[in-house]
Amino acid sequence: MAGNGATAVWAVTPRGARLARRIARELPYAQVYLKADGGDDKQSTSFDRLSDAVARVFDRHDAHIFVMAAGIAVRMIAPHIRSKTADPAVLAADEAGGFVISLLSGHTGGANELAVSVAGHIGATPVITTATDNAGVPAVDVLADQYGLAIENHGAARPVSMAFLAGGRVWRHDPYHVLDPALSQWTDRPGPADFDRGPGIFIDHRVTEPAGDVLVLRPKTLAAGVGCNSGTSETELIEAVSRVFAAFRLSLSSIRGFATISDKLAEPGLQAMARHFDRKLEGFGRNRLASVADVPNPSETVTKYMGVNSVCEAAAILEAGRGRLVVPKQKRGNVTVAVAVVSCMS
Repeated sequence: MAGNGATAVWAVTPRGARLARRIARELPYAQVYLKADGGDDKQSTSFDRLSDAVARVFDRHDAHIFVMAAGIAVRMIAPHIRSKTADPAVLAADEAGGFVISLLSGHTGGANELAVSVAGHIGATPVITTATDNAGVPAVDVLADQYGLAIENHGAARPVSMAFLAGGRVWRHDPYHVLDPALSQWTDRPGPADFDRGPGIFIDHRVTEPAGDVLVLRPKTLAAGVGCNSGTSETELIEAVSRVFAAFRLSLSSIRGFATISDKLAEPGLQAMARHFDRKLEGFGRNRLASVADVPNPSETVTKYMGVNSVCEAAAILEAGRGRLVVPKQKRGNVTVAVAVVSCMS
């Protein structure tokens, strides 16, 4: 989502304004928006026309709470709804503080969880209408977020959920046993023919072409070691990493972090590359890199200029917690890339 993490709390009447302020006091970084005649409050923002105000800031917040009739809230947000992966959480609370309704982005946006929290603060009843919550079956999109799994195809969550709601089981390929605690009683191990049909759940860093109703979840299991010449551009680094991952059919979403030699941490291109992929960039000193024995591709050139016989391979192995190298050093122009897989999830 594109919001700033803060929650917007809206009210259009003096009574609603009192509850809006009460709710905001219980939430970090909440911003109260009140009708211009909603009362004097230096810590709130006033508006003249609700629809115009909502249009201006809808995408600036990760959540919106409308202290007013649910129908009004629905009309206000309707022109701005895009998709379940992009929309903020939206709640509606009646002015009497009796009910808090989760209206939009119940799972992915966290509206259900927020509704329960807000209701608890003000002594209201949370109203949750998503089928999986009411049926007591797992919500796979919520589980993915809780366990740090990137969802590659959100549409496939529906057939998996429908199978659970029907009392059925689905297959789950999960070599790191990430979702064992949550889904063992709901899933089975896949047979050889299952990968070509669903519904199922595929949790792996390997890129495959599963059936359309197979939910693909990406665990953070890969560490990318990167070396480069001084002054190498962000563009060249991003392209090199992307090409290596594509060539070896590995998912970029499974990168847990990048690593290099400490001397290179200040390279602007490396820093920009890490920001592009939204991953950390770790630096290892010469002694740590030298402690990785028997790298497959030691380099005399690297030894001459950097004082160690390996940067990208040794750095990848260390970043993966002494994991197993799955992509040996690949040279792409001014860049070298190696990839290691963690031995276990942590």
